[in-house]
Parts: sequence; structure tokens; C-alpha cells
Amino acid sequence: MKWKRRKAEYSMKWKQRINDLSIKKKIIVYSYLVVTPILLLISVFMYSRNYTKVMREETARGQIRVQNLENSIAELNQSVAEMSTYICINSNINKILTTDQVDELNGNPQLWLEDAPMRFIQDMMAIKGYIKTLGIYPENHIQPYLRCMDSSSYLPSLEEVQKTSLYQEAIEKRGKKCWKLIGKNSSEVFWANQSEKIVLYREIYDLSKKNALGYLVIGADAGKYQDLCESALESDAESILVLNAEGEKLLSIGAITEKAEEDFINEGLFSSLHKGEGVLDYKNDIVYVHNNDDSGQTVCIFVPKSQITDQFLSIAYTPVLMLLGVLIGLFPVLSLVTNVVTQPLNKVNQAMAEFRKGDFEQQVEVKTRDEVGEVAICFNKMVKDIKQLIDENYVMELREKESELTALQAQINPHFLYNTLDSLYWQAQEADNEEIAENILALSNLFRQVLGEGKSVTTVSQECALVKEYLVIQKMRFTKRLTYEIDIEDEIKNEKIPKLILQPFVENAVVHGSENMDAPCKIYVGGKRIPEGIEFIIEDTGIGMNQEQVKAILNTEDGELYKGQRIGRYAIKNVRERLALMYRERFDMKVDSEPGKGTRITLRIFSGRGDIEHGKEAVDC
Repeated sequence: MKWKRRKAEYSMKWKQRINDLSIKKKIIVYSYLVVTPILLLISVFMYSRNYTKVMREETARGQIRVQNLENSIAELNQSVAEMSTYICINSNINKILTTDQVDELNGNPQLWLEDAPMRFIQDMMAIKGYIKTLGIYPENHIQPYLRCMDSSSYLPSLEEVQKTSLYQEAIEKRGKKCWKLIGKNSSEVFWANQSEKIVLYREIYDLSKKNALGYLVIGADAGKYQDLCESALESDAESILVLNAEGEKLLSIGAITEKAEEDFINEGLFSSLHKGEGVLDYKNDIVYVHNNDDSGQTVCIFVPKSQITDQFLSIAYTPVLMLLGVLIGLFPVLSLVTNVVTQPLNKVNQAMAEFRKGDFEQQVEVKTRDEVGEVAICFNKMVKDIKQLIDENYVMELREKESELTALQAQINPHFLYNTLDSLYWQAQEADNEEIAENILALSNLFRQVLGEGKSVTTVSQECALVKEYLVIQKMRFTKRLTYEIDIEDEIKNEKIPKLILQPFVENAVVHGSENMDAPCKIYVGGKRIPEGIEFIIEDTGIGMNQEQVKAILNTEDGELYKGQRIGRYAIKNVRERLALMYRERFDMKVDSEPGKGTRITLRIFSGRGDIEHGKEAVDC
């Protein structure tokens, strides 16, 4: 109970302290209390979104990296594999491997060069460059063909080869291609090996796959593979591990240790991935894995988590700095804002304090001692004496003056504009400049129709006259580039329609369709009676629009689309809204446009409830 009492007392004390603060301090304190949690949520959201985005991008980039590396290694393997396939299916080589005339053929030291396409194969080895050795050991005891381009030397006889584990494995695989890394000191393939090699070995079978004909070994320079892997590394902390189909190491590059390689291979995590592809979270690394279906080889790129964490820290800097910057920058802004509020209140308080020198009653209950409380006290004491005077005299007189001023402006502004245009017209006539005179007259007529009538409805004939005057003015600007045709049926010319529902579409056709192209542009404005009501078509042969531009036209108010060129004050969006207010759902507006071919706008106003009849407005818009 004591704890609750102390808590209540502490809460009341803080509330009283806040109530006793000035308005300026209250605004600053409350603003920070409101803004800080919001900014924290925004910062957390930004970090979370950026984290997810970067993680997704980093994963995709890592998978692309490992796939590209695997494709590069696969290209090297493909050349070796294609050479082995060529040797296995070559009829001349098969003839040597299946012959019974062993002693006779062994007496010819040029046997392989004369009876088999070995010169061609040697040329291919020279062209490829990285294929360093080739060994063919016939099972019928024909002398083996052994070729080394780097001064290495193969095991000299089939009997010695048959003692190796590679040979036994090739027999078990029954003709399938096997890959293994052979080091300098290995005796599995060579008597002497000058460099590490990636070796393809396989048993050669006849077409029935029943009889073994020979043992084939092709050695590729491991340095070529290492160069590919080194070019794929982006930092010294990354590593690359390439495994054969049995999960044995073919080669490794980078910072990974032999112990880490053994642990990763023994755990066999990569074998659990779908199709041998994906991303592994392995100890301190993110591992990107990709498997080749043909060779069975698996390429793994190890990227340290610390390297990715550094990117996430850089992501966190932005929202944190934004939070701190906003909180720090908020103080002078709040100080400025509170000064704007409190300074006028202080001045009003001082003025009202000078005014209240009599005995006034307090009407508003004042609970705080801040600036608002002082204003309330002054207001309570002066409102009783001056409210009636303001309501009965000052406000009424002010409204009368404003009404007079508005009426005077409504008379002066249009008349001044018309008189000025008429003066310009007669000056052009006296100067015998008929073209300018006609354009000035068109502009004068346009302003009279737009500004002078003050009504929101018009006839089809008057609306078309406005469109024509507008096109005459634009014709002066575009000369031969702009042509137009207005085709309105006589039957609908006296129909009442909302004012300025065609001109904005024509204006858009000029501004968007003609102004932005050098080729001629034709504008067609048509109107006719249809069974459902009235149909208007505004069509141009301008540059056209895509769907995004059509949406922008329909949703744009004024401003950016027309800037200073607008004559009518209604945007296309406004036209649609006014039609909806006047006709509800009894109208249809369709925009068909294709870039490079022009735009066609179809506007239908259906007969029925909501129409404008007998010159009266159905809805005051």
C-alpha cells in the first residue's frame, strides 16, 4: 500500500511540474515524447527492411558467383570429358584395343601414330594448353599410349596400373567418368609428376558394356582450375572448395584450413541440399553450394559471416544517424515553432492587460499558470463588453465592405481585360495585320466565354465554340504542324452540358500530343446522338501515351502537367469529378492511347435522371 501511495504521489508531483511548465517547454517535451517512439519504430522498420533486402541480394549474388564459377570449371571439364568420349568411341582406337594380333602390332613402335588419330589428339592437347597428359592402357596387352606435355611420366605398364586404387575404382564404375586430384608425390598414376593435376580416369568398354577394352587417364593442369577459383574470390578471407562426385577434395583456394576442409567434407551438409544447390550456415561462414549434374562435382564458396556483418552494420548506420539527426534537429525547429506560438500570445496578453483596467468577471475556469491561462483570464474579462459591439457593428460593416470590393473587382477585371484585347485588336487592324487581329479576337472570345458568363452549364454549341477559339490560338503557335476538325451534329448543339468538359481534353491533346513532336498532328472533335444519349470523341495523332501516363493524366490536378499554359481552370480529373457529381453513374469516359499512334477519348453522357434540361443545372458544380 505504501508503494502504491508513493507511486501516486510521485505521479501527481510530475503532473504538477508539467502543468507548471510554460507552453514552449510543454510543446518541446510532448513533441519529443511523441516523436521519439515513432522515429524508433521507423528506424527499426528501415533496418529490418534493409536487412532483409541486403540478405536476399547477398544470397542471390553468392549463388550467382558460385554458379558462374561452377560453369567455368564445367567448361574445362567438358573439354577433358569430350576428349575421353572421342577416344572411347573412335573406331581406329577400338580396333587396336580389340585386336588379337598383339605381338605383330607391338612390333611397330609407331602403332598409335599410324593406326590411330593420336596426332589429332596431340594437336587438341596443344590447343587446349591445360590438358597435360594422356594415357591409354589396352586390356589386350597392346603397348600403352602415354603422352606427357610437361615432362611427367606415366606408370609404364598395365600390370602396375592394375595395382592402383584408381584402376579398381574405374572397374567398379563400369565406364563412368571419375575425377581426382593427383599431387606431385602421388604414385597412383605417374612415376613422376611435375605439377598437381585434375585427372579424369575411366575404363573403356565395348558397345555392350560387357567387355573392358582399356584404361584411360587424362590429366589437366590444376593450376588452370586454381586461376579460375582465385579470380572468383572477392577478399582474402573467402575460400573455395571443389569436391568430386564422391565428396573428395579436388582443389581448395583461400583461407580455409585442411582441418576445416575435412570437417566440412565429413559432415556432408551439402549432400542434404535440394539438387545439391543452395546456401549453408556453417560455423563462422556462409557457404554457397552448386553441383554439376554431368560431372557430379560440387563447388563451394565460403564467405565469412563477419564480412556480411560489416555490411549489416553499414545498413544500421543510416537509420541510427537519421534518428539522432532528427532528434537533434528537432530542438531548434520546436524552439522556432513555440516562439511563433508563444510570442503572439505574450503580445496579446500584454495588450489585453493594458486594456483591462476595470473590474471584469472571470468566466473561464483556469487550471494552469501558463500563457494560455493568462490569455483565458484576459479573454474572460473583455469578451462580455466587446462581443456584442463586434457582432453588431464591426463584423457587419466589414462584410459589407468585402462584398462591395468583390463586386467592384468582378466588374473591373473582366472589363479591363476585354477593353485591352479590343484595343490590341483594332491596333492590329490599323496595321493591316489580319492574322494577329484574328488571333487576338479569338483570344478575346475565349476569355469572354471562360470568364464572362459565370455559369457552370452551357450548350454543346457554346462549348464547341470555346474549343474552336482555343484551337485557333494554338494554330497560331504551331502553324502547319497542327490541324483540327470539329464535327458536331446539329441535333445536339442545343443540348445542355457542364461547362468546360471538352476543352481540357483538347488542351491535353495539344500540350501532350503536339507540343512534344515535330511531325504534324491532327485533332478531331466530334459529337453525335447515340441511343443512350450523347457521345463526344476527342482524338489526336500525337505521340500517344502508355497506361502509366494515362493514369497520371486522369489523376493530375493542374500544376505540373500544364504549368502556365492552362486557359480553362479545370483539369481532366476535375472534369471527371464534376460529371460524377452531376450525372452520378450515367456517364462513361474512356481513354484509348498507344505510344506513337495517338490518343482517343470517348465521353458518353446517358439520358435520364441527372441530365441538365431547359437550361437549368441538375447539380450546382
